[in-house]
Amino acid sequence: MSVKIDVVRLDIPDNTNVIVGQSHFIKTVEDLYETLVSSSPSIKFGIGFCEASGKRLIRRDGNDEKLVMAAVEACKRVAAGHVFVIYISNSYPINVLNRIKDVEEVVRIFAATANPLQVIVAETDQGRGVIGVVDGMTPLGVETEEDVKERYNILRKFGYKK
Repeated sequence: MSVKIDVVRLDIPDNTNVIVGQSHFIKTVEDLYETLVSSSPSIKFGIGFCEASGKRLIRRDGNDEKLVMAAVEACKRVAAGHVFVIYISNSYPINVLNRIKDVEEVVRIFAATANPLQVIVAETDQGRGVIGVVDGMTPLGVETEEDVKERYNILRKFGYKK
Protein backbone atom coordinates (compact mmCIF):
# COMPACT_ATOMS: atom_id res chain seq x y z
CA MET A 1 0.00 0.00 0.00
CA SER A 2 1.29 3.48 -0.80
CA VAL A 3 0.44 7.06 0.11
CA LYS A 4 0.53 10.01 -2.25
CA ILE A 5 0.79 13.48 -0.71
CA ASP A 6 -0.91 16.39 -2.47
CA VAL A 7 -0.95 20.10 -1.66
CA VAL A 8 -4.20 21.92 -2.50
CA ARG A 9 -4.17 25.72 -2.45
CA LEU A 10 -7.51 27.22 -1.43
CA ASP A 11 -8.50 30.50 -3.01
CA ILE A 12 -9.90 32.98 -0.50
CA PRO A 13 -12.01 35.79 -1.99
CA ASP A 14 -11.31 39.35 -0.85
CA ASN A 15 -12.88 40.32 2.49
CA THR A 16 -13.55 36.65 3.23
CA ASN A 17 -12.23 34.09 5.72
CA VAL A 18 -12.17 30.33 5.33
CA ILE A 19 -12.72 27.64 7.94
CA VAL A 20 -11.68 24.07 7.11
CA GLY A 21 -12.71 21.22 9.35
CA GLN A 22 -13.76 17.60 9.59
CA SER A 23 -17.08 16.14 10.60
CA HIS A 24 -18.71 12.71 10.48
CA PHE A 25 -22.36 12.86 9.51
CA ILE A 26 -24.66 14.00 6.67
CA LYS A 27 -26.53 16.43 8.94
CA THR A 28 -23.35 18.53 9.24
CA VAL A 29 -24.41 20.92 6.48
CA GLU A 30 -27.74 21.78 8.09
CA ASP A 31 -26.28 22.04 11.59
CA LEU A 32 -23.46 24.32 10.40
CA TYR A 33 -26.02 26.45 8.52
CA GLU A 34 -28.14 26.88 11.67
CA THR A 35 -25.06 27.67 13.76
CA LEU A 36 -23.77 30.31 11.35
CA VAL A 37 -27.07 31.98 10.45
CA SER A 38 -27.93 32.40 14.13
CA SER A 39 -24.51 33.86 15.00
CA SER A 40 -25.08 37.28 13.44
CA PRO A 41 -27.77 38.96 11.34
CA SER A 42 -25.14 40.28 8.91
CA ILE A 43 -22.97 37.18 8.34
CA LYS A 44 -22.71 35.86 4.78
CA PHE A 45 -21.46 32.33 4.25
CA GLY A 46 -21.19 29.28 2.05
CA ILE A 47 -20.66 25.69 3.21
CA GLY A 48 -19.37 22.67 1.33
CA PHE A 49 -19.14 19.19 2.89
CA CYS A 50 -17.53 16.10 1.32
CA GLU A 51 -19.75 13.15 2.13
CA ALA A 52 -17.60 10.03 2.75
CA SER A 53 -20.15 7.24 2.27
CA GLY A 54 -23.49 6.58 0.60
CA LYS A 55 -23.81 8.78 -2.49
CA ARG A 56 -20.51 10.54 -1.61
CA LEU A 57 -21.75 13.92 -2.79
CA ILE A 58 -20.49 17.37 -1.98
CA ARG A 59 -23.30 18.72 0.16
CA ARG A 60 -23.79 22.50 0.17
CA ASP A 61 -25.69 25.31 1.85
CA GLY A 62 -25.38 28.94 2.83
CA ASN A 63 -26.95 32.35 2.45
CA ASP A 64 -24.61 33.76 -0.22
CA GLU A 65 -24.51 31.89 -3.54
CA LYS A 66 -21.03 33.15 -4.46
CA LEU A 67 -19.62 31.84 -1.17
CA VAL A 68 -21.55 28.56 -1.52
CA MET A 69 -20.00 28.01 -4.95
CA ALA A 70 -16.53 28.89 -3.62
CA ALA A 71 -16.98 26.30 -0.84
CA VAL A 72 -18.12 23.67 -3.35
CA GLU A 73 -15.12 24.37 -5.59
CA ALA A 74 -12.76 24.11 -2.60
CA CYS A 75 -14.34 20.77 -1.65
CA LYS A 76 -13.91 19.50 -5.22
CA ARG A 77 -10.21 20.33 -5.05
CA VAL A 78 -9.60 18.89 -1.58
CA ALA A 79 -11.86 15.88 -2.26
CA ALA A 80 -11.31 14.33 1.16
CA GLY A 81 -14.00 12.44 3.04
CA HIS A 82 -15.92 14.25 5.77
CA VAL A 83 -14.07 17.53 5.22
CA PHE A 84 -16.05 20.77 5.25
CA VAL A 85 -15.12 24.20 3.94
CA ILE A 86 -16.90 27.36 5.08
CA TYR A 87 -16.33 30.78 3.56
CA ILE A 88 -17.58 33.71 5.64
CA SER A 89 -17.82 37.46 5.12
CA ASN A 90 -19.24 40.25 7.29
CA SER A 91 -17.90 38.26 10.25
CA TYR A 92 -14.66 36.73 11.46
CA PRO A 93 -13.76 33.22 12.60
CA ILE A 94 -13.33 34.48 16.18
CA ASN A 95 -17.07 35.27 16.16
CA VAL A 96 -18.20 31.76 15.12
CA LEU A 97 -15.40 29.27 15.76
CA ASN A 98 -16.43 28.05 19.21
CA ARG A 99 -20.03 27.68 18.02
CA ILE A 100 -18.79 25.56 15.09
CA LYS A 101 -16.68 23.44 17.45
CA ASP A 102 -19.79 22.85 19.57
CA VAL A 103 -21.69 21.29 16.65
CA GLU A 104 -21.95 17.71 17.89
CA GLU A 105 -20.65 16.02 14.76
CA VAL A 106 -17.65 18.34 14.19
CA VAL A 107 -14.48 16.37 14.87
CA ARG A 108 -11.80 19.03 14.34
CA ILE A 109 -10.90 22.37 12.83
CA PHE A 110 -7.82 22.47 10.61
CA ALA A 111 -7.76 26.21 9.89
CA ALA A 112 -9.67 29.46 10.28
CA THR A 113 -7.95 32.22 8.33
CA ALA A 114 -7.86 34.89 5.66
CA ASN A 115 -4.19 34.09 4.96
CA PRO A 116 -3.00 32.12 1.94
CA LEU A 117 -3.92 28.52 2.76
CA GLN A 118 -2.64 25.17 1.55
CA VAL A 119 -4.32 21.93 2.56
CA ILE A 120 -2.03 18.90 2.76
CA VAL A 121 -3.92 15.82 1.57
CA ALA A 122 -2.88 12.17 1.74
CA GLU A 123 -4.29 9.79 -0.86
CA THR A 124 -4.43 6.00 -0.48
CA ASP A 125 -6.23 3.29 -2.42
CA GLN A 126 -9.30 3.96 -0.23
CA GLY A 127 -9.53 7.73 -0.70
CA ARG A 128 -8.22 11.08 0.48
CA GLY A 129 -7.80 12.63 3.93
CA VAL A 130 -6.50 15.95 5.22
CA ILE A 131 -3.34 15.59 7.30
CA GLY A 132 -2.76 19.28 7.95
CA VAL A 133 -2.58 22.79 6.58
CA VAL A 134 -0.07 25.51 5.85
CA ASP A 135 -1.65 28.74 7.07
CA GLY A 136 0.06 31.94 5.92
CA MET A 137 3.78 32.43 5.58
CA THR A 138 6.94 31.66 7.58
CA PRO A 139 7.81 34.19 10.35
CA LEU A 140 10.48 36.77 9.47
CA GLY A 141 11.63 37.62 13.00
CA VAL A 142 10.60 38.42 16.58
CA GLU A 143 8.42 41.41 17.43
CA THR A 144 10.08 44.56 18.74
CA GLU A 145 8.67 46.86 21.41
CA GLU A 146 7.17 48.96 18.60
CA ASP A 147 5.51 45.83 17.16
CA VAL A 148 4.08 45.04 20.62
CA LYS A 149 2.53 48.53 20.79
CA GLU A 150 1.14 48.15 17.27
CA ARG A 151 -0.44 44.75 18.17
CA TYR A 152 -1.86 46.23 21.36
CA ASN A 153 -3.40 49.17 19.47
CA ILE A 154 -4.84 47.15 16.60
CA LEU A 155 -6.68 44.79 19.00
CA ARG A 156 -8.27 47.80 20.66
CA LYS A 157 -9.08 49.44 17.32
CA PHE A 158 -10.97 46.29 16.29
CA GLY A 159 -12.75 46.20 19.66
CA TYR A 160 -11.32 42.88 20.83
CA LYS A 161 -9.62 44.42 23.86
CA LYS A 162 -10.60 47.27 26.16
